[in-house]
Formats: sequence, structure tokens, C-alpha cells
Amino acid sequence: MPTLTHRRLDPSVAEDRLAWREVFRGAPSFTHATEGRTPTDADADRMMDTVPKGRTSDDIFLQAIYADGVLCGCSYVARHYPTPADAYLVLLVLMESHQRSYLGIRCLNRIEAQAAGWGCSQLRGVVDAANERAFRFWQRLGFQEERRQRLPGLVGEAVVGSIPIGPVSNERSSAARLRRKLSR
Repeated sequence: MPTLTHRRLDPSVAEDRLAWREVFRGAPSFTHATEGRTPTDADADRMMDTVPKGRTSDDIFLQAIYADGVLCGCSYVARHYPTPADAYLVLLVLMESHQRSYLGIRCLNRIEAQAAGWGCSQLRGVVDAANERAFRFWQRLGFQEERRQRLPGLVGEAVVGSIPIGPVSNERSSAARLRRKLSR
């Protein structure tokens, strides 16, 4: 199993911006399923530069993810957003060459641990209903749908929901067992 490391990115550093773009280029099926087209570097930059209303750059955690030292993905998490009890997972994407190897689950475990360290009790997020593969991934991991709405830039409806941080409610589910095993 590869060793995962995470490095916080700074949008003002050219090397960090290039790493962010590289991940988007390496995940065309994810980005096409979400945007309905292959994103440009300007699209990736716009996401990297977005700070939710009422937050500062100190609350934004953009991270490059490496498997055995090789760039494999990135994540974007907003601390204490939209409420102090929440961490908001804006993005978790792995390059296609690193998908289907349980890295997503391991990354999510790390993000949950980080959010728990901030005192958050829920990991909130949105997934595009048209991105069926991503939607199924989140459902397997305990994502609880709260509502659906139209959002600009998404192909389908935005499925808004959360994953509780801490003990998984259904400890007998295969996802719960898998998450426990991989978090050790």
C-alpha cells in the first residue's frame, strides 16, 4: 500500500498552481462528468482562487496528495464552513492513474481527522448527480443526502449532504469496515 503524504498549497506559488492544474488534467473523466467539458487551466485556477463568503485564506486548505512521492490528487477543504461545526469538502479528486486503489478512502479518512482536530462534527459537501461514479463513492462512505438543487457549472443537480465525523453510524456496513481497516 503506497504511503500518502499531503502538502498544503499556496495559490500565490507558481509551482503549487502547476501541481493543482496537473491533477485536473490527469482526471478528465471526473472533471468532464462534473463540468460537462474538459476544464481549462483558467477553470482550475478559478477554483483554486475561490474563497467562500465569510472565510479567509487561513480557513482554506488546498492540498496536493502524493502516493509514494508521486503527485496523485488534490483536495480543497474549508474549515468551519458553512457553520463552525462543519468542514466543507469542496473537492477531492485523484488522477485517473491512481483511482480504484482505495486512495480516496484513505484521503477522506485524513480529511475527517483534520476536521475533527478543528472541532468539526460534520464533513459537508456537494456532488454532481450526473457524476454517477463520484456519487456512488460518497454514498458508499456514508454521505447523507440533505437536498438537491441546481448550481452553476454542474451538469446535473447538486446533491448537498454530509458525512458525520467520528463513529460511523452503521458499523456493520462494508464501507465502515473498510474505513476502519484503512485508518489503522
